[in-house]
Amino acid sequence: MKKLGIDEAGRGCIIGPMIVAGVLIEGNKENLLKAVGVRDSKKLTREKREHLLHIITESAEAVVVTKAFPEEIDSINLNDITYSRVIQVIDIVTSSFKVDLISVDRVGKEDIVIRKIQDLGISENVKFKADERFTEVSAASIVAKVFRDRIIDSLKEKYGDFGSGYPSDPKTRKWIIDTYSSTSQPPKIIRRSWKSLIDLAPNYYSRKGI
Repeated sequence: MKKLGIDEAGRGCIIGPMIVAGVLIEGNKENLLKAVGVRDSKKLTREKREHLLHIITESAEAVVVTKAFPEEIDSINLNDITYSRVIQVIDIVTSSFKVDLISVDRVGKEDIVIRKIQDLGISENVKFKADERFTEVSAASIVAKVFRDRIIDSLKEKYGDFGSGYPSDPKTRKWIIDTYSSTSQPPKIIRRSWKSLIDLAPNYYSRKGI
């Protein structure tokens, strides 16, 4: 059985892109991936995720990575853009490979994704905490997280160390405040529709669709 797992990284960040990744594995690779430590990326160190990425890419039938950058995220409902990227991954993989089961780490109702999978005649596991429950989704969570980490590293080379990019991170908050005090033009890496900006950098804040 060929299983496609899909997960995202960076959905709740105020800085940088959201990454949605898909990993297609043969059922006989599942035990191998479990044995080497593939699990929810949040429970792994960065070093371990980087190590596992190589094993995942060597073991997988396909690996797909898609991105959504702040400007797009600011113009569209976050759930809608998440679903569109999940569907994009499904379209890319199913156009070239046979898929028997699609497992997705669920966000909200995800009705459009479930209908998409059903219309393809494929079994689905669109479940909350799928990244903890299904190996193929755990693998996708690792891929998404590694790719986002690498993008964040490249952004820090240009913009300075802004921490994790999450609004709860004191380092991220300080970087936004300091940037706001030095320039009236918000850097393109900031998601301007995040309400956290109202307190940190009020003139940077812009409601979705504006």
